[in-house]
Amino acid sequence: MAQPFNFSLDEKSIEVSLIKCSPVLEILSNGFTFKVSSVAQVSSHCFTLIVDGKKKTVWWARDDDAIYIRFDGRTHTLSYQDAISVSQQAGVSDNVIKADMPGIVVKTNCNAGDSVKLGDVLIVIESMKMQISIVAPRDGVIKEVNITANTSFEKNAELISLEEEE
Repeated sequence: MAQPFNFSLDEKSIEVSLIKCSPVLEILSNGFTFKVSSVAQVSSHCFTLIVDGKKKTVWWARDDDAIYIRFDGRTHTLSYQDAISVSQQAGVSDNVIKADMPGIVVKTNCNAGDSVKLGDVLIVIESMKMQISIVAPRDGVIKEVNITANTSFEKNAELISLEEEE
């Protein structure tokens, strides 16, 4: 089974995993399996789904870090953080940026000795067919860059370490 995605729906944690993609998309969410047999875009902010044989029309809008979705007569707030960002925040130290999943480095934007600010893009990785920008979790100085472009890494690999700015 694939790495789960963690969402917050109306401030309740939801874990979603893709079980199967073909011929029907099967999703496991908090212990329940759903089969999505059709997805059709109606407009730029509306689509229809056939979930377990029932048609669902979904409208959505984005505002900063939240996505508002409306279906079945109710509006819900959905938020998502990629697994690497979650692991950075939950990590023991803001001094070491570790990989939460295996991948490959697409681009490095920093070198040892560089000063960085919170949110600066340090590297771009590819994992699970997605490109993800890894950002500085705080202001500091790059102590060590343990990877280079076009190299692969494993889960829990130490990618970059930071130190306090003097």
